[in-house]
Amino acid sequence: MLLSIAVIIAAAVWSAASEQEDALADLSHEQALLATAVAIDFEARLASHHGAAARDESTILDEVLLELLAGARRLEEQGELLVMVARPGQRGFLTTDRRVIPSARIRSALDGSDASVVIPREEAPSLGLPRRTAVAGVARVASRGPQPWGIVVVTSAERLRDRQRQDTWRLGFTVVIATAVVGGLGGIARRRMRSALDLERAIAISTVLREREAALAKADKMATLAALSTGIAHELGTPLSVIVGRVEQVLGRMTEDERSSSALRIVLEQVERIRRIVRGCLALARGDAPHLVPTPPEAVARRAADLVRHRFDKAEVELVPRIDADLANVACDPSLLEQAIVNVLLNACHATPAGGHVSLDVHASDGRIFFVVDDDGVGIPDAVAERASEPFFSTKREEGGTGLGLTIAREIVKHHRGELTVARRTDGPGTRAVIAVGT
Repeated sequence: MLLSIAVIIAAAVWSAASEQEDALADLSHEQALLATAVAIDFEARLASHHGAAARDESTILDEVLLELLAGARRLEEQGELLVMVARPGQRGFLTTDRRVIPSARIRSALDGSDASVVIPREEAPSLGLPRRTAVAGVARVASRGPQPWGIVVVTSAERLRDRQRQDTWRLGFTVVIATAVVGGLGGIARRRMRSALDLERAIAISTVLREREAALAKADKMATLAALSTGIAHELGTPLSVIVGRVEQVLGRMTEDERSSSALRIVLEQVERIRRIVRGCLALARGDAPHLVPTPPEAVARRAADLVRHRFDKAEVELVPRIDADLANVACDPSLLEQAIVNVLLNACHATPAGGHVSLDVHASDGRIFFVVDDDGVGIPDAVAERASEPFFSTKREEGGTGLGLTIAREIVKHHRGELTVARRTDGPGTRAVIAVGT
């Protein structure tokens, strides 16, 4: 705003100075024309006098100069306009009231080719004019000798000065009005900007508070989940031990039935897998450092697909693994990472109608391994995708959903310093879930 006001003032001052220069130039031109007109009249009178008497010019001048300037004298105004004549070779200038006024400035203009000259205010009183800038129009009249006569018409720029003073006052008034308008508009704009900033600040604070409340709520749910996981792990220990003991007793008696023995060994393997998952969940709940081992991504993906195959067959949904060859090993806890993939696959199976397809694509990019699960269901809404990993958030509570599948999957992936994203597919109908972990 201050810059705008400064620009307005600078432009106004420049405009006023230009107008003053133009006005002075116009006045100089007028005086040059007036001096030329007086010179023409003087030259005609001088020629007529030459025809009437054969005298030299110096004698004529002494006797009849005032008569020759009679017409010019009617132009003079006391203190405003002065007519002067310079005889050939004379340095001073003779006025109509018989004064001889020397002026080197006017003589220089007369001897040169100038039609006018500006008289500074310091020299104006020597000409009998007010102490104001004056302008002299200069004209030359031919003579019988080698040097011409000179006619000078000098006028004061006092009236011009008065007009300029009035213009300056008008300009100042205009600048004041413009400054007031700019200042007023600037004040209004500043108040509006301050109001907008206050509103933005209030919105930002409200957003931060909402996010903080959401984070606290999520942390509370995660704490609840951790406590629940610890309790479940503790309670599962005894029944799992009982199962293992009974299976081992039965297995020791079945030496001849190889089929039953194989089934019992599978039960023991699954019990051991449950124990590993429980231990991993406890580590997640306690925030322990992950115990990662190099594992082929293909083995993790195929094991997870095998674990859910029967669920897909029951739902009449086709599971299609697509796994790139020669993938680098991934640093992971195999049981936990399998469980994360299993949870994502089960979510995709639930979202896909009978006869649909779910693909498990495993590939490498930018030093990471990607497990991409695509389904061709209706697709997850954006609002649901934002809350999909919240603890206990589920859109299928009537169907037995707990809202913990993706939450546990995301915590497992974070445990592996990876990332889990769930969003609507852009290349077709359905949802895409991506697990990305480092190699």
